[in-house]
Amino acid sequence: MGRMDPAALDDLASLSPRAAKEKLSAFVGPLDFTLFQKLEHGALLTAFTGRAVRATTYVFGNALIAVQMTKHDARAGLYVPLRIFVHEIEHRRVLVTYDLPSATMAQFASPEIDAVARSLDEKVARLLKETIERTHAASMEGQDSTSP
Repeated sequence: MGRMDPAALDDLASLSPRAAKEKLSAFVGPLDFTLFQKLEHGALLTAFTGRAVRATTYVFGNALIAVQMTKHDARAGLYVPLRIFVHEIEHRRVLVTYDLPSATMAQFASPEIDAVARSLDEKVARLLKETIERTHAASMEGQDSTSP
């Protein structure tokens, strides 16, 4: 994912549509998403429970895709950017939890929003698939060739 400090949006309203699009495009990674924020829930849980917990919420999205929905109904902005919660449930096993964009956006009963949300479903699935493949490849590289 690309990365962006949310403060980068502060002057966006003063830009032309073309300049705003160029600025936002610069933050998008190869899988069409930008990471806006990473919230370490595990650190909180570890501090207050005394047991090591690894759990993180990732706030991510693509502002240009969000505009495709919010221009039809600004309330869609409640659900974009997207969020994924990743929780290590045991060593080297995680549980990934997220709301399916098409399910959360269906409440607006807008064919235009629904179409964009379905494309987001596919993009999130691709992001997760790529992440799993890269993580698996990285863990295989770290193993001794004689290991099972």
